[in-house]
Amino acid sequence: MRSPTPVTSVLLAVPLAAIASFTSVETARAQHAEPIPGPEEKPEYQHYYIGVDGREIFTNPADPSQFVNNPNYNRLTFLFAHPVLDETNNHFHGIGSYSFIGDPLNNEISDTNFNNRIPETYTGLPPITLLPGKGIFADQLISKDTPSSEYTNLTMKPVASLLDIDDSGAQALYNSSGGRWQGLLGDATVALELLSITDGLQVADSTGADLFSSIGDRYIIGSGDNFSFTPTFYTDKSAPLGTYTAEFRLVDVNEENSHTPLASSGRFFLDFQVESVPEPSTLLGFTMLGLLAFFKKHPSKGQAD
Repeated sequence: MRSPTPVTSVLLAVPLAAIASFTSVETARAQHAEPIPGPEEKPEYQHYYIGVDGREIFTNPADPSQFVNNPNYNRLTFLFAHPVLDETNNHFHGIGSYSFIGDPLNNEISDTNFNNRIPETYTGLPPITLLPGKGIFADQLISKDTPSSEYTNLTMKPVASLLDIDDSGAQALYNSSGGRWQGLLGDATVALELLSITDGLQVADSTGADLFSSIGDRYIIGSGDNFSFTPTFYTDKSAPLGTYTAEFRLVDVNEENSHTPLASSGRFFLDFQVESVPEPSTLLGFTMLGLLAFFKKHPSKGQAD
């Protein structure tokens, strides 16, 4: 457990220069440069997915004449769906995939990559803001899906769930990267394993029940290729200002009926922030001052006469 960090000091868990990835930062920026038209048009399928990496080999970025094995091959992978204006270019971003450290020929492997955070670090976006909750979360600041942010829909589904959506953009996403992510989860039972979390940050289900009590706990989010899971991250409404982070990996916990579990995913991080929110009484005071200023500047006709 750790204390919240100032919003201005979110750091990569792994030094960028230390990890060789097959997708450069500049390529990622280019992919992000063509966003969907506007937040009000965020498609229903823009959330997170659980996939299995089907790409077995890569061209060595240091020497295109050489091929190297993909260290993330056949592993569970946490994916972010990235729709763009030209929906035929919709694609996934692998978050925290296994990757090489340095020269791939040295075969030194890391259990994460430089693109291992949500929001993705290269975008320069701040952490997801926790907002005042209602009902069972009335005394908390919670994660909410908001139209103004592409990263706030925390729903997680299997990639195969895209086949149920009658939308050309969803099908382009499913078929992206040459079908790399179309492998089925099959008999897998997928769990989130908590690896680290900032003091004061909690994770709950839709009923408000906490999912983790200690580091190393695993929570099953679904089995097979037809499930949907949406966690709620929260703090007390009086939590200190700053950044709150949870670190996870995906694990196939099914070891029954001779099932060989899928290899675990790499490590990934979800970043949230607690910002200063004016009290309702303060907002009311600002409103009254604004109205008084308006009427002084724009008196009614009777006052002007």
